[in-house]
Amino acid sequence: MENKNNKSPRRKKRKAPLVLLVLLVLLLVGVFWVRGEIKGGPLGEPLTVTVEKGSGTAGIASSLKDAGLIKSEALFRLYSRLTKADGSYQYGDFSIPEGSGYKAIIEVLRSTVSFKDTVTVTFPEGYNAFQMAEVLEKSGLCTAEDFLTAADSLDYDYDFLKEVSADKRKLITLDGFLFPDTYSFYPDDTAEEIVSAMLGNFERKILTEEWKAALKESRFSLEEAIIFASIIQKESANVEEMYNVSSVFHNRMENDSEYPMLQSCTTNNYFWDYIEPYYNNKVPQNIVDAYDTYGKKGLPVGAIANPGVDAANAALHPNDTPYYFFVTDVEYTHYYGKTYAEHQQNIKKAEAVNRQHGIEGLITK
Repeated sequence: MENKNNKSPRRKKRKAPLVLLVLLVLLLVGVFWVRGEIKGGPLGEPLTVTVEKGSGTAGIASSLKDAGLIKSEALFRLYSRLTKADGSYQYGDFSIPEGSGYKAIIEVLRSTVSFKDTVTVTFPEGYNAFQMAEVLEKSGLCTAEDFLTAADSLDYDYDFLKEVSADKRKLITLDGFLFPDTYSFYPDDTAEEIVSAMLGNFERKILTEEWKAALKESRFSLEEAIIFASIIQKESANVEEMYNVSSVFHNRMENDSEYPMLQSCTTNNYFWDYIEPYYNNKVPQNIVDAYDTYGKKGLPVGAIANPGVDAANAALHPNDTPYYFFVTDVEYTHYYGKTYAEHQQNIKKAEAVNRQHGIEGLITK
């Protein structure tokens, strides 16, 4: 018998294509909005934004939004992080045209503004934390003790510091990561703010994508590469020699059965000039061993200087040479040797040059 209540089932309409189309449209709109937000638009009247001293990127993004310069705090924070602008912002009152893009905004916020006096200091490549501390104290920015205390801490908001050890045998924890450069600081900047600025500069100048890729392919950790670069910096008279000096030490590390020690005189100099005075000439044996490159294999426990970009590059890109020895004369000529016998001959050559300048024996830097 036929059941009249049974009706033919209706075919459901397919909504999936419509939903996907809507999502695609929303995605495209989002992409164009993000691009427009970052790029900016027609410039309007200057707007004033105040950045309080000690403000982080989140606080700055909030101030920019309140001033009407950006629409998304989260997007600005992400852009700032990806462009490595975090930690480089100045504080004070800034005049920024309405409609400015993120790049222009960041350039203004990172500039040393003229309404407030600054103190400019220069740290040459190869300076260690003690030398930097002396420069800062002479400039009146902070005491040497305050700077060294700030530089002996890992309490800074940089991800790369997770790869830096807190080994107690290190004389100054952050030596090697205090990027040598010319800086302008405010007279009331704290030692911690000065160190933070130097760490931010290290991140921008050294930790490029290219350098990090080369590091990944190398035998080194980040800290080992910087320790090695600090030795190259101190051993080399110029950029060209950095790559040759690097090759000598690479050859030794790759053939440590025959040449197990780095034997860098610059590590001895650091020990005599800074470690011994620090411990009043009563250096614990574990500290002696930690910085010894003549009596033990491998790198010292910490950097002996703060290297520049060239030394950092040379550490990962040595020249291809057969050398295991080098010596330098007073005119900063480098003599390279493949064997110990060649090295002895080169020492005589260097000593002969030194003698012409009234110096007996070899020089140490």
